[in-house]
Amino acid sequence: MMTPSSIPRPDVSVVIASVESAHSIDACVRSVRAALEGTRAELLVVDASEDGSARIAEAQLGKSGVLRCSPGTLTPELWAIGIARSTGRTIALTTGHFVVERTWATSLMSALEGGHVGAAGYVDLAPEATATDCAVFYLRYAGFLRDDQQPARRDVVGIPADNAVYDGDAARRFVATTGDGFWEVDFHRQVRAQGGRLAAVAGATAFYGRSFPFRTIANHRFHHGRHAGAWRVSQKERSAPAMVAAAPLVPFVLAARAWRHIRPGTPHRRRFVRALPIFLALASAWAIGEAVGAVGGPPAARYPIPTMA
Repeated sequence: MMTPSSIPRPDVSVVIASVESAHSIDACVRSVRAALEGTRAELLVVDASEDGSARIAEAQLGKSGVLRCSPGTLTPELWAIGIARSTGRTIALTTGHFVVERTWATSLMSALEGGHVGAAGYVDLAPEATATDCAVFYLRYAGFLRDDQQPARRDVVGIPADNAVYDGDAARRFVATTGDGFWEVDFHRQVRAQGGRLAAVAGATAFYGRSFPFRTIANHRFHHGRHAGAWRVSQKERSAPAMVAAAPLVPFVLAARAWRHIRPGTPHRRRFVRALPIFLALASAWAIGEAVGAVGGPPAARYPIPTMA
C-alpha cells in the first residue's frame, strides 16, 4: 500500500490565474491539458472573476480543480495561492487569456534540466485580439515577442511569468517568505542574487487573445504600478519626489520602449499603432500607481496567501 509520502510527485504543477477570462479560459485549459499529455501533472485554475470564468473552468476540471477568490485579487496573488498549494517538482504559470502550443510543457521543463531556476517561452498575439487586448499585450509583453530568428536565449535578466516554469521548491519558498504574492520581478532579482539563471526557450509559445475589460485591466495596472513604486523607494532605487515628478513622462517612455522591441515589417507595428491610445491610458494607470506607491506604500493583499506546512 502506498503512503502519501511514497506517491511520486507530479513532474509539473500548472497554475492558471484567471481574471475575467470567460472569452478564453475554456481554450486555455484545453490547450494546457493537451500540452501535459504524457507527464505527471496537476492543474489548478485560481479564479477572481465576475464573468463566469470559474464555472467554465469547472466544466473541464471539476470543482476540485478550480479555486475561487474574491474579485479584485491581483494575478500575482492568484499565482501565489496556487503555488502554495502545489506539489510538483516544477511549477508552470500562465493566465486564462493565453492558449499554449502542444510542446509547451516539455519545452519549458527541458530548460530546467540544464540547471536553470526559471524558463519562459515567447508570446504572440492571437488574431482575435481587440485593440484593448493589443494594448495590454504590448504594455506587458513587448520585450518577449516571438522571434524565430533568435529562438533560444540562456542567462536572460527577466522572463514573463505568464508563460514560464520555475523550480517548484524555489517558488514555494519565495511565496512562503514574502506572503504578499508571486511578484515575478522580485523573484527574478532574488534568483540572480543567489546565482540562479533564467532562460528563454523555443517551442513554448503562448498566444494572447481576448482578455480583460478596460476598467479591470486599468485597475490592475494601477495596483501593479503601486507595488513597483513602493518597492523602488524601499530599495532606494528612486526617491518618492523623483517618481512623482517623472510620472507624466512614464507612459511615453513605456510606449517608446515597446516600439523598439517591435521589428519593422511585422504586423505588430500596425496593431501597436492602432492600440496606442489605449496603451497610453493603461500606461498612465501604471504611472499613477507608481507615484502613489512611492508615497503611500504597496497595496494591501486582497487575499491571504497560504504558507507552506
